[in-house]
Amino acid sequence: MTTHRVCDSLDAALDAFDIPLENRPSIRHAMEVVGVARYEGTASYIKAIRSSEGPTLRILNGFTNGFASKEEALQAAGDNQVWASTDRRVWGFSHPLNRVRLTESGPISHTQGMERRAGESTIIAMSRRLLDCLRHGGSVITDVDVWTDDNVDSLFTYFVEAPDTSGASFMEKLRTQLTPAPAGAIVLFAELLLLVLLPLANLTPGKKRELLEAVLGFSDNPPALPADVLEALEHGVFHGGQGFNQRRWYHLVLLLELVRWFRSLPEVAQEKAMTDPFAWREIVNKIPGTPEPALRNSLLFLGHPELFQPTVNADHKRKIAAALCPIFLQRAASEDVDQDLFDLAARLTTDLGRLPDFYLDEDLRVLWQEPKSATGAEAVPAPAESAPAAEPSAPVRPEYSLTSIIEEGCFHPKAELELALKRWSDKKNLILEGAPGTGKTWVARRLAYALIGSKDPEAVRAVQFHPGTSYENFVRGWRPGGDGTLRLVDGPLLQHAERARANPDVPHVLLIEEINRGNPAQAFGELLTLIEGTKRTPSDAIELAYHAEDEGPFHLPPNFHIIGTINIADRSLALVDFALRRRFAFLRLEPQFNDAWEAALNKHFHQLSTNTLETIRARMSGLNDFIRTDSSLGGSFLVGHSFVTPTHGHSDPVVWFKDVARTDIGPLLDEYWFDAPDTAGEQRQRLVEGL
Repeated sequence: MTTHRVCDSLDAALDAFDIPLENRPSIRHAMEVVGVARYEGTASYIKAIRSSEGPTLRILNGFTNGFASKEEALQAAGDNQVWASTDRRVWGFSHPLNRVRLTESGPISHTQGMERRAGESTIIAMSRRLLDCLRHGGSVITDVDVWTDDNVDSLFTYFVEAPDTSGASFMEKLRTQLTPAPAGAIVLFAELLLLVLLPLANLTPGKKRELLEAVLGFSDNPPALPADVLEALEHGVFHGGQGFNQRRWYHLVLLLELVRWFRSLPEVAQEKAMTDPFAWREIVNKIPGTPEPALRNSLLFLGHPELFQPTVNADHKRKIAAALCPIFLQRAASEDVDQDLFDLAARLTTDLGRLPDFYLDEDLRVLWQEPKSATGAEAVPAPAESAPAAEPSAPVRPEYSLTSIIEEGCFHPKAELELALKRWSDKKNLILEGAPGTGKTWVARRLAYALIGSKDPEAVRAVQFHPGTSYENFVRGWRPGGDGTLRLVDGPLLQHAERARANPDVPHVLLIEEINRGNPAQAFGELLTLIEGTKRTPSDAIELAYHAEDEGPFHLPPNFHIIGTINIADRSLALVDFALRRRFAFLRLEPQFNDAWEAALNKHFHQLSTNTLETIRARMSGLNDFIRTDSSLGGSFLVGHSFVTPTHGHSDPVVWFKDVARTDIGPLLDEYWFDAPDTAGEQRQRLVEGL
């Protein structure tokens, strides 16, 4: 029988139970005494509420009875561990149903004393073996160490740095990429894929096995999947959603980045990550690469299931905390959604006698999940074990990258595109500016696909700014309804932002054509503040100018991106104001009469001589040189390559160029030199002279 312990302070209680010094900061972080202090927990978890109105005490982490005195609390606790803070009149005890309990021998994980969901323990055991390989090397499939730096480097060479942008299936492209790789690297790739597939409930065990065996089959003597791996594949704990379905290539790249990143850390940091959930979270959040929030949340759970919950949809996590914390914890959601979900699970475990399921427990789900919308944004994930899991419903689209843009006929250098994508990812907002015909819209849409990782039409929405664009038709405004009343209707910005919020694993892009043709400051209104990349959290939310009576402050989700285009030659447009400019990265696109442009012309003209091609290039370059040195024009008024890039075949390139010079370029030159028609005429003539 355990002796009751009454302590004057939390430190005294930690001393009484011989808790190691290195664990104490996280245990202090784990204790929450409302009205006194807030702590968040890891290895051990103590939690109590002190009444501010008298001696009544409500204990949340054991029974939920109210106690009039310390003696009554001790009596209710029975043989369970007890600590008390007499100076603050706070009493608490640990109960066998708690997620974590303190004994005189030290902390015990809640996984030892709490019933987990069906199959979850098997998945956790396998994930721990994989993460042990991350740190120490080894393998869960073979007896050979495959988690070596050489194998990681090989996968970067064959998989990351040589993307296959063809229209083939993911596995077909993977075969092409990995077949030349060493056998050990192929096994390592299969184990990384196992880490991705392991917790998914929306893939059948047979499908998971099929994918893993297909990868192992890329080597000459593929090893068989061991029985314990096959057993782990029989279960699942969450529905992967679009993120796991559409972004598998990015997920595997991120895992490779994790291996390199983790191995570069000092030994003490690696050890801390394995024992401290918050240290593990810091590492996971700092993995270099694309955001991939679903995978990062999955890694949190697989690494430290004693704290992190198997809820990987970032929007769902936020909604669960916002809706349930006031009900069950008598407080608002905090800025740490992971801690909120842990606190909720700990509190609900006491009542349920098991871990709660925020999806399958109907009484919980109806409290946080909105009715399913027309877009299907709030679809309920399939049960992990209660029924055979269906295959993913979302289509698997081919990966799309910067290489894809080049292969589709982009004339701009790849380094320039890499810079654009990098700055856009950091800033969240990008403007492509350039003279007429430099391919701004063409490049903008394909950069959007590269940011998303696939040609997902639902993730990209395009709008055109014009002088009549207003806040009311771009953000939100009143519209007459069929019954004669006015209704508050969201414009394209809010509509697409909510689509992004409902699918946090997929970047969403709003493409604004000729953003300076309207009045951006007027159209964005207070959203001009919220589009800033560093202000995408609930703490940055502000009230919209037009808001529903029960609507709270609004913020944009972090996976919402804006890309705009600006024609810098249009003299009728005002300059972009500094407030807008500060929130966007800007990249100027120049005319490109280079080898890529030459290849495009050769593709459309079967009888294009080198002499004719060089003549067209020389005439366009000469025109742009003249424009650049004209004091009334300059570099903003150059003529872009799109004017002389055919979209389909022509029989005679000379006739085609003369037609373009007369009907497309000539009128533009007349506009440029509207006050000098002789100059315009001379430049028209020089384009076609001698052809």
